[in-house]
Amino acid sequence: MFYRFLKRHPLKEFDNFKKAVEKEYEKLDIEFHTVNYPISKENPMENPDHYAIFAYWIAKKILNNRLIEGGGESKLEILDVGNTKFSNMFNSINNNVTALVLEEPLDNISDVKYIKHDISNALPFLDKTFDVFTSPSTLHLIGQGRYGDKLNPCALLEFLEELNRVTKDSSKAYIMLPLGKDALLFGYHFIYSYESIVKIFKYWNVTDYMVDNLVKFGTISKLPLPSCGRFNKDIDVSDFKVGDYKIIYLELSKK
Repeated sequence: MFYRFLKRHPLKEFDNFKKAVEKEYEKLDIEFHTVNYPISKENPMENPDHYAIFAYWIAKKILNNRLIEGGGESKLEILDVGNTKFSNMFNSINNNVTALVLEEPLDNISDVKYIKHDISNALPFLDKTFDVFTSPSTLHLIGQGRYGDKLNPCALLEFLEELNRVTKDSSKAYIMLPLGKDALLFGYHFIYSYESIVKIFKYWNVTDYMVDNLVKFGTISKLPLPSCGRFNKDIDVSDFKVGDYKIIYLELSKK
């Protein structure tokens, strides 16, 4: 865990602090119920969660796209599958975001357009509609019924055909996937090697990527952060066991 509770303060320290508080706040006729709560440790990571990393990474990339494509004035049409609500809300401030969801949100303060749709089915959009596609840690899950979607072994490949249809010729895609030895954990998700990712996304070129060496799953989840730092381009998974994976963030450009 990146954030954890440690031991409580010593009883004498707690008692002295409580008496001092009681003495001062008695003047204001305020009485507190006092509990010696566990001491928490400050999180030293800027963004410990891979979803937060993805949100920042794509926000920066999308901003750069807007500056290049429209001088910062035109809105991009963004199609999303599986991003966090916060990330989509943030990106909807300056762009038109359409998010495909399995359950519609119960509240909606943002300009995000939510559409309830199982992406195992054909997409309900016209050809060449979107400038950008975003999807963190979702595409490797589809078709396995994990979130109420229907079982379909070819769901990802069929979806990518549809994605090719509904995105413009100059489109960008930003995705987050598990990087490891190619594996199918049925009922859970797929794991892909970098070489397989390139083959699967045949309509796209990888134009940028980074590998997160802190967020790991499987038997390697407790390894310390490597001396090379958290983020690099190390795609070597030869020492991984089947089921082990780390996170890769990818920027793709449509061919």
